[in-house]
Amino acid sequence: MMRRNFSSVLLLLLVAVLCSALSSCARLRSQKKKLYAEDIPPQAVVRDGLAVTLCDQKITLFQGGRKVKDYSISSSKYGIGNVNGSCRTPLGIHAISQKNGAGQPSGMVFKGCKPTGEVVDVDAAGRDPVVTRVIQLAGMEKNNRSTHNRRIYIHGTPEERYIGQPASYGCIRMKSDDIMDLFGYVHRGMPVAIESCTQATYMKAEQDQTKGSIRIPREAIAKLPVDGLRPTHRYRARGSRWSRRSGLARNSNTRFKKRTVRSKKPRLALRKRSS
Repeated sequence: MMRRNFSSVLLLLLVAVLCSALSSCARLRSQKKKLYAEDIPPQAVVRDGLAVTLCDQKITLFQGGRKVKDYSISSSKYGIGNVNGSCRTPLGIHAISQKNGAGQPSGMVFKGCKPTGEVVDVDAAGRDPVVTRVIQLAGMEKNNRSTHNRRIYIHGTPEERYIGQPASYGCIRMKSDDIMDLFGYVHRGMPVAIESCTQATYMKAEQDQTKGSIRIPREAIAKLPVDGLRPTHRYRARGSRWSRRSGLARNSNTRFKKRTVRSKKPRLALRKRSS
């Protein structure tokens, strides 16, 4: 009799644990769906470059205002943000500052944007490194200047089972085959717009001729960081009004004005020696 009671109690405990685990998983899924639920149309679009639409986890390549290719991605599981240490994906206009990994095999592990020589298989257990290719980004707006220092990249991931849903720590993750294909189309200075909308909404804005075209001027491209170095100049939009919701300039063509950052020389403090 005691054994039957013990087994029934144990069975009830197992059922309760299983139900709580399922409910927690359902909550996490609903939270991930709500991260990018707000479909905000862009105020300016990329005619020649990349557009990352977070609501449906897509990255689209445009040439001459027409869609060439699109790929599924995985952005931050913590949502949208520009604060250091937040592990969130930044919004707004960015530019490709550097490409790393040309000629490396699929699955090559990168540390500090340099190949380590280790190759990881797809969905390898317990492994989540940066692999295959690394496309570095630099923020071109006031609210996303920290993108480069935060090391927000477009890169390959071995966790391809999570592609299509928010799962990263701020970066834009792609499948190894997809980023190897995209790698040949992109170049230094190419604009990258990260938006809180769907691809369908972005395509409607792309066809709207009244929308402004996002371009990165040559002067700004020349000052982009190289090989992990910090930029020596900062740029801000000139003659434009900023949108608080998307951070994009409202003028027809986004232009940037150079503002030099003066470096302070370290002062040597003279101390008296005690006799």
